[in-house]
Amino acid sequence: MTLFRQIALLVTLVFLLTTAILLANNFQQNARFLQGQMQTTARDMATTLGIAISNLPDSDDPAALETLINAVFDSGYYSLIELIGVDGRVIQSKGQRIQVEGVPQWFIDSLPLKPAEGVTTVMKGWTQLGRLRVVLHPGYFYSSLYRSLIDTLQWFALLFAVAILLLWLLLHLLLRPLQRVREQADAISRNRFLQQERIPRTVELKAVVEAMNRLSERMQGLFEEQQRNLDRYNRLLYRDQATGLGNRRYLLEQLQQAESEESAFHGCLCVIRLSHFDRQREYLGYEWGDRLLREVADLFRARHDGLPAEKPARLGDQEFAFLLEGDEEAAVDMLAALFHRLRELPALHGVETEVYPLAAVVRLGQGQLGDWLAAADYALSRAESRGAYAIEPGGHERYRLPKGRQAWRAWLEQLIERRRLFLVSQAAMSVDGRIRQQELLIRAYDEDDQVIPASAFMPMAAGLGLSLEIDRLVFEMIREGRCVDRDAPLALNLSAAFFEAAEGQRDFDLLMQHCREQGVTLCVEASHHVLLHHPLMRERLAQRIAEQGHRFGIDNLDPALPLDLLKQTGFGYVKINARTLAGASERELAASYPSLKTMTDALGIELIVVGVDSEALYRQLRDLGVEAMQGDWLSHPQKSP
Repeated sequence: MTLFRQIALLVTLVFLLTTAILLANNFQQNARFLQGQMQTTARDMATTLGIAISNLPDSDDPAALETLINAVFDSGYYSLIELIGVDGRVIQSKGQRIQVEGVPQWFIDSLPLKPAEGVTTVMKGWTQLGRLRVVLHPGYFYSSLYRSLIDTLQWFALLFAVAILLLWLLLHLLLRPLQRVREQADAISRNRFLQQERIPRTVELKAVVEAMNRLSERMQGLFEEQQRNLDRYNRLLYRDQATGLGNRRYLLEQLQQAESEESAFHGCLCVIRLSHFDRQREYLGYEWGDRLLREVADLFRARHDGLPAEKPARLGDQEFAFLLEGDEEAAVDMLAALFHRLRELPALHGVETEVYPLAAVVRLGQGQLGDWLAAADYALSRAESRGAYAIEPGGHERYRLPKGRQAWRAWLEQLIERRRLFLVSQAAMSVDGRIRQQELLIRAYDEDDQVIPASAFMPMAAGLGLSLEIDRLVFEMIREGRCVDRDAPLALNLSAAFFEAAEGQRDFDLLMQHCREQGVTLCVEASHHVLLHHPLMRERLAQRIAEQGHRFGIDNLDPALPLDLLKQTGFGYVKINARTLAGASERELAASYPSLKTMTDALGIELIVVGVDSEALYRQLRDLGVEAMQGDWLSHPQKSP
């Protein structure tokens, strides 16, 4: 019950009690006054009528007596007039039943007035003619009392309505600071720290508002301090000081994530080597070399042909690398455009230099980290033999996949049309064995019914603009119940195409509504990189997910990216790769992990470590205090029945 209703109920009870007391007191006074007035009127009329009868020329004339009595009785104010002789005989009598128009019978029955009558002796000279009795009709007095009661109740009702309205307005004004306090508390729960500028004058409310302002300011300071600590350690761990890009350690960690978590990234590794850079730097100076490195780094941060270079890093003095979500053909086109811009760099323009770039493209998802790095080195060697600005693909094929974009498009469209895709799930579990969620992963069958992971075909699907169609097919399969365990929350990873197009929004809303009707919690997640680059769509999606009672999360949390995202959107959980934690030294881990854990705990965000593929890694993370983990060592992906 709201405060207004409680106070209104109390005011109503007090008002009703006061009204009842005042009405009862006023009613009794009016009743006594009217009773006395009736009695006086009856006596006066009896005396007056008795004198009139005494003055009749012939007092024994029945017609004259009847005419005189009827004249008085017909006025309607009397219920009984009778003249009784000295011998007790009734000489004349007129009477009527008590009936009052406009006054309910229950009012008359509940207020029986004492009959007001006047009695007088009628004389003719010295001779007594009889005794005259006049009983006053109480209808007028009943009507007067009833109208007085109704008028009083109407005024009290009007005053009550005005009092309730004034009470509502007063509480609305007085409790407005409390409403802002509630909004302030809700904002803190959504990681937004507001300050109330208008302080109320009411002492109690002023104390509450000032306390909330102090709490909000303190929470904001805590989060900012934790964020500064994380950013500082992340810069030391993962940033190259000369270029501001990621370092070798950062890139290897991203590759380990791509190796252990198939749904996190689908694409290619691009490695660029600045041939003869060391020798030319010795000749032109380190200042020139640092300027060239910074200019190359700026190119990696830009967009080329609509394809962003994700997670750029400097591997060594003359080697750079980045990930690209797409197929080899798209990567080669992007590198060709990048090489064109490299020719125009100010550090190279107008300078006699032997520096020229070479590039290798390795498709991820087929093989392991060691295979990718070896393939990149071998491809760079082949590019070196071909000469300046050479781009060489590398790697090997584990699956029978199409060749060429047209063949790929036909194969993927057939895959979608024939629904040769299926879902598997992998459980995220707490250290006590409870299942926190089941992450859904997509798989495909080739013509030989060989199972193909998403990492083998999703890059080409993204490059051909078909990843959203696959997302919509996944939504449909979930609605059809083609998942493993509907008793546990289902985690669904959205592609970048979902945030860039509107076609899949209706299907996704239908999926959320279906899961809510079935009592299934949906854990919707996307990679840190995708969420960071689509802020408007991210906020709209977060609101829709919250309205449906589902959870929103960050997949593949990247410590090198800004962590403001944790405070900007009401996330329910975040996933971070196990190699990110296990790859740090004990000193680095002791400095960075507690800050991240403190921040997520304070924000009410569940932290899940993924990519746990060995017992040693599991034990290390458990000793660190990790409460929820996911990986092949804990649970292998299971196919739906």
